[in-house]
Amino acid sequence: MMSGKYTSLENHQVSGSVPAVTDQGHTTGKFSDANLQIFVPSGAQGKIPAGSHPPRDADGGSDEPPESGGCLRTFAIATYKPYFDVDTSDVLDRIKESLFPFRGSFTEKTAENPDLYGPFWICTTLIFVAASIGTFVTYIAQKLQKKEWNYDINLVTWSAGVFYGYVTVVPLALYVILKYFSAPSGLVQLFCLYGYSLFIFIPALCLSVVPVEIFRWVIAGVAGFMSATFVALNLKAHINSAGERWFLIVAGIFLLQLALSIVLKLYLFTVTV
Repeated sequence: MMSGKYTSLENHQVSGSVPAVTDQGHTTGKFSDANLQIFVPSGAQGKIPAGSHPPRDADGGSDEPPESGGCLRTFAIATYKPYFDVDTSDVLDRIKESLFPFRGSFTEKTAENPDLYGPFWICTTLIFVAASIGTFVTYIAQKLQKKEWNYDINLVTWSAGVFYGYVTVVPLALYVILKYFSAPSGLVQLFCLYGYSLFIFIPALCLSVVPVEIFRWVIAGVAGFMSATFVALNLKAHINSAGERWFLIVAGIFLLQLALSIVLKLYLFTVTV
């Protein structure tokens, strides 16, 4: 009878000790599985194929544009970053070059790093200068004539269309023409050249406030001539390589620049104060 109890007690102790060992072993197994899931993410490579994305910076940015060899490169910000990599001194030097058109050294100085920063802000400044100066001249004229003055918001939109459109379409057209004549030039270089060539119109518009009609025509003509000369002389090497048809290119450059100055004169300063 005692042996039966002893045997039952012994079995109870053994059966009680086995679950304790089993629980410890089970806990250790779960802990090792958790470690594997945290420190060895085996499924990460399946979600991000190797080579599909460039390494990223600490701030989450990318050193290279995605799809660096595909068509999406055109829409990547990193593609245009080098064309805005200029400082204030660079922009000021290039503006000074545009004010001395007979030097013809602008293309040589910007051949290594043509920028789009200066052209963008020159066009943007021209838009607000043209709209504000045109509005001011109209306001003074109508007040002197004792007429009611109404602000014309179309001056801003019209100026934006003229300057942004001109500095985009004309270089594109010239790029195609030079390529057709086997005298190609870089497209970004042409955007840069034409953008800075428009700077002369900023002081010209400011001087057009003077209420003398003949003076305004002279200012418009001088600004157009200087701008056209600046473009033509800096494209001299490309124009000369076009052969006997170089005259057509030069004539087109001069006519377009003069047409821009005449359009500004007629649209913004048609009222004599």
